[in-house]
Amino acid sequence: MTLPTLDQTEGIWIGRTQDQGYHYIQDIFPNNIQRERYHQDNCFALITRGSLQPEQPDGLTPIQRTWERLQRYRQVL
Repeated sequence: MTLPTLDQTEGIWIGRTQDQGYHYIQDIFPNNIQRERYHQDNCFALITRGSLQPEQPDGLTPIQRTWERLQRYRQVL
């Protein structure tokens, strides 16, 4: 199995969320199968890249952020 790229994860995020509002990562990529867990890992990379933004402002730069499971995220274009 090939690992999904960040672009693939981002594309699936857009497709599953319809680019509407904030969502929990684990709701978009439930970890019931291994491929979804890889997408969750990619979401962490998208957070630190600044492509996924938390709902609650935290005053951190993207590179300083970690994935908070109780936080919802949206895609930043």
